[in-house]
Amino acid sequence: MSDLINSILKWLESVLQWFFDLVVDVLDAIWLMLQDLFSWASEEILDLIFELIDQLDFSDLEKYSSAWGDLPSEMLNVLGLLGIGDACVVIIAAIGIRLILQLIPFVRLGS
Repeated sequence: MSDLINSILKWLESVLQWFFDLVVDVLDAIWLMLQDLFSWASEEILDLIFELIDQLDFSDLEKYSSAWGDLPSEMLNVLGLLGIGDACVVIIAAIGIRLILQLIPFVRLGS
């Protein structure tokens, strides 16, 4: 009689362990799905931003590109040594980031 009870208890323990492992695997799968959902949403937002940037028309800026060529070579050399080109890129990027942040609610700090 004792062997029968022990075998039933072992079977019950194995069934409960199987259900516990199943619950752990399901929760793990749900966690991975949530991580993938966040990654997918981030990728879609970035794709949308890239599409919007591709739609911008920068053809009017071509007329200003010849203005650098009209400067004397000594002045262009000094401007290059001072890093004016890199500074302009940083300033334009900062302005662009600020404009993008203005589109997000509750991030309009100081403006």
